[in-house]
Amino acid sequence: MFAKRYASLFFLILGFAVNTTNAATTNFKPILPIEHWTSNNGIPVYFVSKSQIPMVDVSIIFRAGSAYDGSSPGIAQFTAQMLEQGTTHLNVNQIANRLESVGAHYNTALNQDMTTLHLRSLSEPQFFNPAFNTFKDMVSHANFPPDAIHRLKKQTKTALQQEAQSPIAIAGKAFYQKLYGKHPYASPLLGTNQSIDSITRAKLLAFYYQYYVAKNAVITIVGNITRAKAATLAEQLATALPLGEKATLLTSMPSQATNLYKISYPSQQATILLGQIGITLKDPDYYPLILGNQILGGGILTSKLFTEIRNKRGLCYGISSYFNTLEKRGPFIVSLQTRQKQASLALAETQTTLKNFVITGPKEKELQAAKQALIGSFPLSFANNAAILATLEKIGFYELPLSYLDDYKEMLDKVSIEQVQRAWQKHIKPGKLLTVIVGKN
Repeated sequence: MFAKRYASLFFLILGFAVNTTNAATTNFKPILPIEHWTSNNGIPVYFVSKSQIPMVDVSIIFRAGSAYDGSSPGIAQFTAQMLEQGTTHLNVNQIANRLESVGAHYNTALNQDMTTLHLRSLSEPQFFNPAFNTFKDMVSHANFPPDAIHRLKKQTKTALQQEAQSPIAIAGKAFYQKLYGKHPYASPLLGTNQSIDSITRAKLLAFYYQYYVAKNAVITIVGNITRAKAATLAEQLATALPLGEKATLLTSMPSQATNLYKISYPSQQATILLGQIGITLKDPDYYPLILGNQILGGGILTSKLFTEIRNKRGLCYGISSYFNTLEKRGPFIVSLQTRQKQASLALAETQTTLKNFVITGPKEKELQAAKQALIGSFPLSFANNAAILATLEKIGFYELPLSYLDDYKEMLDKVSIEQVQRAWQKHIKPGKLLTVIVGKN
């Protein structure tokens, strides 16, 4: 379970960004009726009422991702995992039994920027109330029992061993470290064997007391409850936290890394990542860039990279490209797997395809198809409670406008070929990419 949860963190799919300013029009009906307010102690709260199923999802997000690990790589992930191991009131078995007895589910997620703690429960009070009270206790009264720390260290080291046997995990870890250097985004999500060994209860408590505070939090709620009930829940969760201070990521971006790194791994297949530092969700060129990426490598089976490298030349098993947009500038990455003896040729053809796209831009037919694909898949971002919650988490954490869901189609529709070409020539430098190859040398 631990390894599966970690694996889902490695390459993050682009999230949807979302303002609250447009609801003043008399006949205006937003795609999603998102309600937004601030708790008495200053926590932003985002809520969507959904009565179709008797469920409630509650998340609290802290600015406490791996970028805040500091000198203890992996401590952000470790801290999040420890919350269900015991509080000042409940031990690990009591927590598990209280959630299981009412059919509730708790999980955590983490990326470079944030840690998200999530509760899903049936909405009926006899189920929801004990689940929520347990969740609130886990968030606000974590105790970090020494025996649980020892147990989680073993589990984390097992996950690190599994990571060391995965070429894509090896490549991704090396790519972030080489690309970001001393910037906090280089910190590996799980840490290292050495850093995990050095984690102590005192270090965990220090991280917890610094980052798991009201001024560093966002609350999101989706489900079968009223606005009044959501406000009560948010206030209960908010007041359980100390006030604290909002964390900040101070360091500026490093210079662009352009080296080629080869990592030996006993496999007939080579895993290749190439890319550079990219953009944030708020970049003015966000829409031209994601439309261009849909054409280049985001469309998978219909993309230029797949057509040129896989279909025409048979040089890879799969190839794609994407922007991992974060609070600071996340990476643009092209990823492919190929036979070891074809690695050099596959890399060269990939570089050529990318260069040609940056120079010439898309054709009108390609741009229209990309718009249709992105607009067509957009409803998936609010297709169910989990998708809505994920959207609200992006909105709240990255302080994005709620009007995004309503403006999304218009923003894509008005992007021109010239804008795509300009944006890609401005941001993407095909001759200055970092490349990581994992396979037999």
